[in-house]
Amino acid sequence: MAKASPRSKSTGPRRLPRGRHALAPEEVARDQRERLLAAVPGVVAEKGYEATSVADIVKAAAVSRNAFYKSFKDKQDCFATAHEAGHERLLEILTVPCGDDGAGIEERVERSLSAALDALASEPEVARLLFVEAPSAGEEIALRYHEWLKRYGTLLRAAAPDLPPQSIPAPEVEGVIVGGIASRVASEVLQGRAKKLRDLTGPLVEYVLAFYRLSEPGPQEGRVIALDQEPAQAAELFEARRRQAGA
Repeated sequence: MAKASPRSKSTGPRRLPRGRHALAPEEVARDQRERLLAAVPGVVAEKGYEATSVADIVKAAAVSRNAFYKSFKDKQDCFATAHEAGHERLLEILTVPCGDDGAGIEERVERSLSAALDALASEPEVARLLFVEAPSAGEEIALRYHEWLKRYGTLLRAAAPDLPPQSIPAPEVEGVIVGGIASRVASEVLQGRAKKLRDLTGPLVEYVLAFYRLSEPGPQEGRVIALDQEPAQAAELFEARRRQAGA
């Protein structure tokens, strides 16, 4: 696994007030669960998934070990839940621009990618969890990671409701497109450039649009003459040889 990155500075977890308070037990449990999930990206970014322990998570979340096991079976369960929550948020961010009826495909793709990259750049620890740590966090989580990539791929169709089916990337190509984006995001995170992910918007928009057929296929201007000339030249050569043979 790649070396974990230094953890960014934080103001620390929000603690419940000491002593008696008006919160119901279920509210306390919900608050502790949310704090545990919020702590996972930062701890994993600092230590890496394999080296992270339940003790690390509860310390960062400022809750008891007993509270942890009331919400999760083990470290993997907690990480998997944080992974799911992160992808759910990212999918929602990507989906909203795809439903803009007044925009063309270029604008939809640009807005969608821009919003997603901006969100990931603002939370680099989450970006690392989703695209660096998750694929190597065990078979079960790795499978879920690839299932999420497939779900992102369906947005390529949602972004182009007015295009005919033959102009939209085939399902098997969707995986290539999304996989390429995920790989580039992971590379940037590993190189310490997570906060600059928004700079990829232009190149990635161009990359995605290259897979759509946005114009009618056919010979390009300037090439028709060349194709027409070739058989004409062959006919002239054949005629010259025929005349020479008959002379």
